[in-house]
Amino acid sequence: MNQNLFWPIVLIGLVLFAVFIWKDWTQQKDRSFWIKSITIFLAISSLVMIVLRPSTLQKTINGKGIVLTEGYRPAQLDSLKSIYKRIRTEEYSKGRTLSILENVDSLFLLGHGVEPFDLWQLQDKSIAFLGGEKVEGWTAITHENEIPLGGVLQLNSRYSNPKEGHWAVLADNGGNPLDSVLFKGIEEERITFNTKPKSSGQFVYSLLEKDTDANVISQEPIPVQVVKGALLKILMINTFPTFESKYLKNFLTERGHEVLARTQLTKGRYKFEYFNGASNPIYGFTQKNLNAYDLLIIDTDTYAGLDSASKEIMEETMKTHGLGVFVQPNERFFNFSKKQSPFGFDRDFVTETTIGEPEQHIQKYPFEFKNTIKIQEVLVDSVEVAAYVPMEKGKLGTTLLRNTYQLVLEGDTDLYANIWTSILNKVVRDFDALADWKALTTTSRVGEPFKFELRTSLNDFEIHTEEEHNIYMLQDILLSNKWTGTQYPRKTGWNQLTVSNDTLSKYSYYVFDENQRKAITLSNRLKTNKRQFGNKKGFTSVTSASQKEMIPIPSFWFFILLILCLGWLWLEPKLVG
Repeated sequence: MNQNLFWPIVLIGLVLFAVFIWKDWTQQKDRSFWIKSITIFLAISSLVMIVLRPSTLQKTINGKGIVLTEGYRPAQLDSLKSIYKRIRTEEYSKGRTLSILENVDSLFLLGHGVEPFDLWQLQDKSIAFLGGEKVEGWTAITHENEIPLGGVLQLNSRYSNPKEGHWAVLADNGGNPLDSVLFKGIEEERITFNTKPKSSGQFVYSLLEKDTDANVISQEPIPVQVVKGALLKILMINTFPTFESKYLKNFLTERGHEVLARTQLTKGRYKFEYFNGASNPIYGFTQKNLNAYDLLIIDTDTYAGLDSASKEIMEETMKTHGLGVFVQPNERFFNFSKKQSPFGFDRDFVTETTIGEPEQHIQKYPFEFKNTIKIQEVLVDSVEVAAYVPMEKGKLGTTLLRNTYQLVLEGDTDLYANIWTSILNKVVRDFDALADWKALTTTSRVGEPFKFELRTSLNDFEIHTEEEHNIYMLQDILLSNKWTGTQYPRKTGWNQLTVSNDTLSKYSYYVFDENQRKAITLSNRLKTNKRQFGNKKGFTSVTSASQKEMIPIPSFWFFILLILCLGWLWLEPKLVG
């Protein structure tokens, strides 16, 4: 154990041994000389060992302990203490290092578990995660944090163990109720709300739970940013007029998009319609005139009738300039060969699907997309309604739905708008942005790490908080334009990050207080701890983790050997005399 004294002590021991040998050298012919020499060597060796404290690698077991986290069951704790007398116990506090870890190597973890950012403390320990009380309340709330103006805010939620007769209410930014659902008292309620924001900006809707007397029992904020979508230049080309094209054209023009619609009357003769500033008729495809548009909507017959030069120009504009192309399908389109279309289909014989809340029946073609790497699906209410194929910078898309204009005739204009907004937003030309932000932390709180990702083409930039503090960014090894950062927000509500080189590239995120999204946080923490440690239910399932450690040999044995040697050296002359 005293490695720093090894050579000095060994040298001193050798000198002492040499002195004793020199002192009795005259008796070398005597038999007792060799016995005394061995005894002296053992005595000096014992002294050396007492000082150096030799040790061996041995397995050690520190013992068991209990860590209590929020939501633990007292009965479970009492049962453990009755089995393991005087077991060490400590309550967990997020962000604080557990002192019990210094004395134990096996832990019973009770409750909903530790925060994900504190899991590193338990990496080298043997853990039995026993769980805790069942989480009650809003255990899941999902929605788009950013929606375009005119789009639909869809809120999906789950409530665990609701009380029968209570109400779930969605309220707007001013507290006015928009929709409500009566709880049925089942173990878990799944609730979906849909609303259409009327203006752009940052809003905080509310998801309320009210009792039978309309008293608010709980309130969860629903932060949403409603942004004005960019006005697009759209080219629509049809072989003949259809109701589907007519209502889609009306939908696009009502939202302010610049639309040029061309419909073929006879061979070589066309009807042109211009909306919101569109002009200049287009008879044939050139890269110049196609590059002026963000989206090309073309029916199957026109798409199939393109000559090789026009099709090559269209595909080249997609690849190099990012043009989005949407093909309006018919029965013929689903039988195209791989050479004619990059899509693949399987016949499923289903001619109707249901979307929305309440459910609406919509006609579809009796096909489904083949599941390939290239095809990217477009979902509406978890229903696959369309797909697109990336074409380098651009995209080529199509849909499985047919006769969606009937939704407008039936008065369900919101669902119609939701479907076509979702489809066309995926296909339209991507507008280059200097900064593309993504939140990596789902629920941010004051003083806790909020992790985010930034993709930018800028090389020299700084990220600032609202308090003008810089955030240090970590660059990805493989992707030079990908950066990650961590911010510790100081206030609840909307917070903002900005790029120093581009004041327009601002990113807003919402920070919740301690009492908001609590059930969701506990539910997510419980799932994270179960994934990390498993779900061991038995109290005796933990086996103390062993590790090798340097354990010194007790000095008692060397002291006994020293006494025996010294006793012999003292007694030997008397026996000879």
